Formats: sequence, structure tokens, C-alpha cells
Amino acid sequence: MKKQPEEDVPEPRRRTGGRSARVQAAVLGATMDELKAHGYDGFSVAAVAARSGVHETSIYRRWKSRDGLILEATFALFAQDIPIPDRGSLREDLVNLLSGAVRQLSSPIGWAATQFAMALPRESEMTQEVRQQWAKRFASVREVFDRASLRGEWPVGKNPQDIIESLVGAIYLRILHLREPVTAAHLKRLVEAVLPATCK
Repeated sequence: MKKQPEEDVPEPRRRTGGRSARVQAAVLGATMDELKAHGYDGFSVAAVAARSGVHETSIYRRWKSRDGLILEATFALFAQDIPIPDRGSLREDLVNLLSGAVRQLSSPIGWAATQFAMALPRESEMTQEVRQQWAKRFASVREVFDRASLRGEWPVGKNPQDIIESLVGAIYLRILHLREPVTAAHLKRLVEAVLPATCK
């Protein structure tokens, strides 16, 4: 049974609790369900409104656009489902992190998120927002290297961005373009190949 639409427009300011948080959770959850069921091409805000019980106008007031809603929902899910590991080893942390990325990219949500990103123009407000979301994610991944520095596994102060991009890029290539499976053994070989010799 579909929920009755919420009549009040949620306040644009994000809250940690209360009605606004419930509305946000309902809409983002419905967005994930719609992406799983219909993918990016078949996604509509009207369907999210019907599934969540929140008026379509309220959704647009909060998220501004269809793509803005998809962007927040997918990055929120990835941040939740791919936690930053702390296993006491740089190699193990990286393999664990990549394993989470593989699971997401191989899922219907991962495919829909990739379609969304590829559909964006090269330069636009939404493209800038995607870059900012990736920058936040990269910043959180750097925690792995900061801890590795304390253990003497990574040079203190060295920027790991090239390593992170190389690892993530290799996963995207294999899954989305080559359509090849990615195993734990493959991830271990990849990490060993990409880490500098000084970290081995």
C-alpha cells in the first residue's frame, strides 16, 4: 500500500532528527529502491514520491533536480556500505576497501550511479557537485594512509591521491569496461603492483 503524501514541505536545512530527517530518509530509501528496480534511465521523481509518500514538489524543493536526488542518494549509500577499514595493515586496508567498491560497482545501484555520472555534461553545476562528493570520499580514504604513516608503512606527508586513483580506476576499468570479475586474489595483486617499492 502506498503511503499518503506528506502535505508539508520539509525545511531545506538538514537536521539530525525530527520530521525533516524522517522525510529525507524516506525519500533517499525510495530513491535507492527505484534505482534498483528501474535503473537510471527508468528513474523518475514521481515514482519516488509515490513510493515514499512525500509530495513531488517537496522533493524538488529539497533536492532541486532528479540528478541532484540521485547524486545524494548514491553517495550516501556508498559512504555507508563502504566503510573505511582499520585492520592494522595498509595492504589489508586497501584490499578491504577495494572489495567494498567492487561489491557496489557490481550491483544494480552501482551500475545506475555509473550511468548517471556518464550522462552528466563535462562541465556543469552537477558535475562540480560530483567532484566535490568524490573529494570528500578521497579525503576519508586518506585516513588509511595516515594510520599507515604512524606504522611506518607510508611516507609521512606524502599525498596518496595517485595511488587511490590508480586502484579505483583499475577496478572501474575491469568491471565497467572489460566486464571481467574481480577476485580477492586480483585485488591483492593490484595493491602489490600499485604501491611504491618503498612500501613493500
